[in-house]
Amino acid sequence: MARGEQLQRQWNLLITLQTRGEGVPLRQLAQDFGVSERTIQRDFEVLEELGFPIEFNEDDYGKRFWRLPADFFQSGPLVLGLTEAISLHLASHLFDPLAGTHFADGLRSILKKIRAQLPERSLDHFRGLDQTIYVRRTGMTDYSAHAETIHTLSDAAQTQHTVEITYRALWRGDAYTTRYDPYGLVLYDGDLFLVGHSHRAAGLRIFKVTRITGVTTTEHTFRRPPGFSLEENFRASFGIFQPTGEPVEIGVRFRGPVAALVEERVWHESQRLEWLPGEQTLFESAPEEPDALLATFRLANLVEFKRWIKGYGDMAEIVRPAWLRDEMRAELLAAARQYQT
Repeated sequence: MARGEQLQRQWNLLITLQTRGEGVPLRQLAQDFGVSERTIQRDFEVLEELGFPIEFNEDDYGKRFWRLPADFFQSGPLVLGLTEAISLHLASHLFDPLAGTHFADGLRSILKKIRAQLPERSLDHFRGLDQTIYVRRTGMTDYSAHAETIHTLSDAAQTQHTVEITYRALWRGDAYTTRYDPYGLVLYDGDLFLVGHSHRAAGLRIFKVTRITGVTTTEHTFRRPPGFSLEENFRASFGIFQPTGEPVEIGVRFRGPVAALVEERVWHESQRLEWLPGEQTLFESAPEEPDALLATFRLANLVEFKRWIKGYGDMAEIVRPAWLRDEMRAELLAAARQYQT
């Protein structure tokens, strides 16, 4: 039997023993996992050797019910199951985008405490499970050089202190300094963004943290606008761009494989999806299966949305509103002219 199958079975065995507080008989475990009772006994031996305190209760007839102690991993008001603790350890690489920040430092501190209480060698034994999922990223940002900036901004947002920021504007090609009231940080697509009120612009502005070249905390304090919420602020945005104006309803027709791809995900909380019947032609009847997907969104900023639609080429078509359809047509024609000989 492959080692990966053994690891997975032993992992699921621990979960079963931990969640079934009354215990499970050996025969039932063998049936549930589709192996012999002797195989389950060998798994017990391996797990006990690793330090897992597997125990059993015995009824009046001598039948044994196997389990893990319910309070094996407990400290103060925080109770973590043993398998939950190992899951947290195995999933720590999901925090890689925040490497170098105090957020990641906090996670490392938690994991250090967890490792100190886990059975010796247990993490190495189950490390193979970490190879069954791989988090792939493109263009991941290294925040280690910006750790102090992030810490300063996070503290200022919590204590509501105005900061003075020097910002390198990418599109303008220059840097400027402004006082800024930081409302909070947003992690989007692997990048950190600062949301708050810019005194220079006299309005809400979003800064990419990696473009902040200097930040100092001032003695001045500020108050957040009543009812302001980072989540609500981006509700009508397709990405990280600041919403402008009132949301408008947008309809997009997707065809071919792209239609099925779009259906697989929730791209925005406002989306509604509807499969459209095939079109009948002069010589052929309409196909029985739908061949297009109509996706409807309500958005207030369309910069990132239009970029997303362009990525699907001729398999995506904006059908409404008419003014947005005209905008997209003009932008696509301008792009096509770049390739004229």
